[in-house]
Amino acid sequence: MMRARESWRLFLFVVLMAVAPGASAQSADSLQRLWEQRRVLVGKAADSLLVRMGNDVSLAYLEEGRLDSALMHSARSIALADRGARTSGKQDRYAWLMLRLTAERIHASQLFFLNRYPESIEAIKAYLATAEELALQEDIGAAYNYLGYCYTAMEDLPSALQWSRKAMETMRGIGGGIDLANAYTGLGNVLDELGQYDSALFYMRKALDLHRELDRPGNHSGTLFSAIETLRHLQWPDSVDAYLNRVAPLVAEIDQPRTHMHYLNLLGQRAVEAGRAHEGIAHLLRADSLSVAIEDHRSRHYINRALALGYAAVGNTREAVTRAELADAELKEDMGLEKVRAVAAAQAKADQERQLATSEANAEALRKGRWFAWAVAGGGVMVALLLGVLYRQGRKSAKQLAAAQAELLRMEKQREAERVRMSVARDIHDELGGSLSKIALLSDLVQQEHAAAQSGDRLRSIADHARQVRGSLNDVVWAADPSSDHAGALLQHIADRAHRLLDGTGVELQLDLHADDPQQVLGPAFKRDLSMVVKEALNNALKHARPSLISVRFRIHADRFATVSDNGRGMGHSAVDGGNGLANMRERLSAHGGSFQVRPAETGTGTVVEAAGSLATV
Repeated sequence: MMRARESWRLFLFVVLMAVAPGASAQSADSLQRLWEQRRVLVGKAADSLLVRMGNDVSLAYLEEGRLDSALMHSARSIALADRGARTSGKQDRYAWLMLRLTAERIHASQLFFLNRYPESIEAIKAYLATAEELALQEDIGAAYNYLGYCYTAMEDLPSALQWSRKAMETMRGIGGGIDLANAYTGLGNVLDELGQYDSALFYMRKALDLHRELDRPGNHSGTLFSAIETLRHLQWPDSVDAYLNRVAPLVAEIDQPRTHMHYLNLLGQRAVEAGRAHEGIAHLLRADSLSVAIEDHRSRHYINRALALGYAAVGNTREAVTRAELADAELKEDMGLEKVRAVAAAQAKADQERQLATSEANAEALRKGRWFAWAVAGGGVMVALLLGVLYRQGRKSAKQLAAAQAELLRMEKQREAERVRMSVARDIHDELGGSLSKIALLSDLVQQEHAAAQSGDRLRSIADHARQVRGSLNDVVWAADPSSDHAGALLQHIADRAHRLLDGTGVELQLDLHADDPQQVLGPAFKRDLSMVVKEALNNALKHARPSLISVRFRIHADRFATVSDNGRGMGHSAVDGGNGLANMRERLSAHGGSFQVRPAETGTGTVVEAAGSLATV
């Protein structure tokens, strides 16, 4: 799970990436109208002013928090500058590439800010390619640094460390300045994530030494925020207070909601840790209001987690639990595992493309060699000799092609395994994250309460949550266990899960489970998703329908079929009327070519959930 520093790294990244807008104080909409007028005026002609105006419009939308509009204009500017670079003469190409470089830098920052990390990585690589063509060492080193930030956000720390060190080495070769300071900060962030706090603080202090000579308050404040988090990990409260005092005037100078939010969050957490809980809650509530205003779910997760501990410290148990649940909901809203999965898929795709390119190059070389042999061979002996050589080369190329195809197959299997592992990781997050957070909070409350009755209730609640975690962990381990990849194991797991969910609820359970071939092999993703659909249906019935009877009918044969029905209050009181439960179940089944239906029971009371499909798609 991401550390708290990730909530403000978004701000720091955009400070590093953004190009300073022009002096115009016009709104984004007014700049947009001027841009449209200019576009009509120049038509399809390559116009450098139109690109500059597009960059200004994009930055103005970014400043106003209208990220989709900002992203659209930066993409337009890239396309216009690229067209200018392709159609202009050699003497004008440099100027067009500089315009494209600026647009690519802005575009990458906006994608990062939208948490679209794989796309941001591709945009930064495009920016890097342009910088390399222009031989701009500062921009090359900056691109390395930005890649480090992206991979850190994706929790790919080995890649992040590689790019961050590369950025630092490049910037050291150029000399001091803001880019070297940013490289030191980026490397410090990665080392902090790796738990190497002393080394992280060493590089952050080097960055701060450079910032004393630079007039870049946004970058300076971001580095101080990084240092404060590292100092908190080192448990140096006096240094934390000193750095909070240092960053305060910079926050006032920048005067932006996101900067104030991060500062108030750190200030509030420090106050709670120092025993000034009421003061800390006041700071955190202001930070929470700002996080709502700018729709920053990740920051809101950390702020509300701190608020839960603050309210627990003052004895407000109800508000503490409410804030803990809100923190958990905000974290789920901003889950990053899909981004990791997208990066893994992108890397696998790149590897496949390289292998295919190598195979095609070998095949093309073989074809050219054959034509060359026929063209230059003047006699039968020469032809025979050349054909002999080409025959050996052909066999060698065929072997290389076969090896490349085998490697592609291996990589595809590896990619599939990676998708399953990511899904298992998502299940661990979904199943265990909330319960573990509640256990931690309840433990804190028990330590602070003095009434034996209250402590007893809390301990019972902790025990209940611990049992839930144990059951959830068993489910996740079962999903990852290859020895359970058969129909009989799936049916047994469904029976165990149903009994576990309904145990102690007073609801009668009827099971009708059958497999034509209990040893039939099932894919790990298929068995996991089917069991999760059944679990979701059972949870919905228990939570919303208030039934006295739940029936689970499951058949595994040529056309697999599963039914979960209850005799409760019907669809008007079902979870399928709102929330993500229905969408999640449909998504899981559609991934395996299955269909999904929710309908009222034929008896007139209750709800029936049905899933059907073909095992041929597994």
